[in-house]
Amino acid sequence: MIQNNLKFLNSLRIKILEPYSDISVNFLDSFSIELKKDKNTFRSPELFSLMLFCNRKNILKFKKKFKNDQFRIGRGLVFHVCPKNVPINFMFSFILGLLSGNTNIIKVSSNVSKEKNVIITKIKKIFKSNKYLKLKKSNFFIEYNHQKNPEITNKISSKSDCRIVWGGDKTVKSIKKIDTQPRCLDINFADRYSLSVINAEKFNKLSKLEIDILSRKYFYDVFTMNQMACNSPHFIFWIGKIIKGKENYFWEKISKIASKKFKFDDVHVMKKYNNLIDKIMNIKLIKKIKMFENYLYLVDVDKNIKNIENVRGSSGIVYQIKLKKLDEISQLITKKCQTITYFGFQNKDFKNLILKNNLLGADRIVKIGQAFEFDLVWDGFDTIKSLSRVVNIK
Repeated sequence: MIQNNLKFLNSLRIKILEPYSDISVNFLDSFSIELKKDKNTFRSPELFSLMLFCNRKNILKFKKKFKNDQFRIGRGLVFHVCPKNVPINFMFSFILGLLSGNTNIIKVSSNVSKEKNVIITKIKKIFKSNKYLKLKKSNFFIEYNHQKNPEITNKISSKSDCRIVWGGDKTVKSIKKIDTQPRCLDINFADRYSLSVINAEKFNKLSKLEIDILSRKYFYDVFTMNQMACNSPHFIFWIGKIIKGKENYFWEKISKIASKKFKFDDVHVMKKYNNLIDKIMNIKLIKKIKMFENYLYLVDVDKNIKNIENVRGSSGIVYQIKLKKLDEISQLITKKCQTITYFGFQNKDFKNLILKNNLLGADRIVKIGQAFEFDLVWDGFDTIKSLSRVVNIK
């Protein structure tokens, strides 16, 4: 099913639909059902979350929130350039193009991935059904090396009405240089970083069981995707005075969960250790390092550190800073900040933080444990509205 050349472009006929069309919702629900039948889904947090997201009930919640009294249709052909570091990203990108009513060409990473194989196998099976023939003819997955075959990217870009580019700043800049149609819309999901904040006063009141629950949630935020995703937290800020014993228990619990849930191989261990050594050599404001065997490295950093977006962990390296007030993190939040996961604060606290300090970063603020809950509003873009156009009929 995955294409490796441009022959399919010769017979491509662009089809457009209204957002949340019945056939799109039904297709995603069928996909969710197929995932549910596969035991691999329950061994992979990524596939499991994808299964839940594509469920009809969940998609219809988004449809209900999509308040639209205008006639909207897809923009046309959407070209999705997906990253290498997040195996299932291409499917979420496809979902955005599908639900907004577009024809889609999805560039899939050539990296070997069990999750990718499962997803492609399920889509291939569903496309065999006659009721999804229309979608089969208007959605294509392609795999190639952009560096070796830039002409493929150039050719697809020249025909695109919209491009969604996921990747590092270098990738985004290189794709932006390629000529497109004058009205082609680019949505760029460039390099971002994420962090966490915890209200120490509220944390101090938690029971042991409640800390266990919070620890498990934070484990999944940190260790999912080996901290390689833009929504993976690298820094945690404790706001207020923390009880040392409870803080230690929190980190020890996360380490124990990691020892059971996270698969550490030699590559992970060496990459993690080298990452830490590099930071020790280059960051002068590191105060203390606590290692929970190889499972978790906790690095205390002085609050005067700059450019935290360049300080990234991997496979369980968390940088920790203690502050007195929430406002103090405003000095460290730049345009590159994507997600803030939190505990013990209210929505109004973050609205005040953003408005009072004129923050241009932090497009997503969710509770700890929800870092990897995908949403159709992403990086500040309402994707369904961005990928569809309004036809003004009077």
